[in-house]
Amino acid sequence: MAFSVADFTGVIASKGLASSNKFEVAIHFQDGIRNRALELMCDTVSIAGKTIQSTADINYGIRREVAYAAPTYEAIALTFYCTEKMYEKTELDKWQNKIVKTNDGENGGTFDVGYYDDYAKDAKIVVTKLGVTGDIVYKHEYREVYPKAISSIELSHGTSSGAMKVSATFNYIYWRDATSDSL
Repeated sequence: MAFSVADFTGVIASKGLASSNKFEVAIHFQDGIRNRALELMCDTVSIAGKTIQSTADINYGIRREVAYAAPTYEAIALTFYCTEKMYEKTELDKWQNKIVKTNDGENGGTFDVGYYDDYAKDAKIVVTKLGVTGDIVYKHEYREVYPKAISSIELSHGTSSGAMKVSATFNYIYWRDATSDSL
């Protein structure tokens, strides 16, 4: 069947195209408290994919890739605009300090690793894709999240304006489609 421009435009006319700039992010810390100030400053977030692990099935005849074990999940990156007092960076640093307390290099720098339940167990990030009218189109929930990496922030005398941003990469145990929870 040949490609039909009329069919293609007909699908777009009836179903519309999704816009990537209509979304909300809800960040629930490990203690269950939401951080609205941090959520509002979120500039970008991804809806992560997952990979089904597979292995070659080398039986007699055709070789096939067959699935095995649990899927693997991509880490997600969130980018935040920074307010003047760097609140966003400070909050992310506090969360990371619950994971590994660095003690600011005192006593030769001890690195006390926290308990998983104290920094990730009940933490979650919910990304909601909104439609043109603000209705919920899709909701993606990441469970047991924690910030694995926080990006560096470049400062420059050559830049006279422009908002400063900080990015954080979050690990999580799994994600689920939570769209039906809100319908």
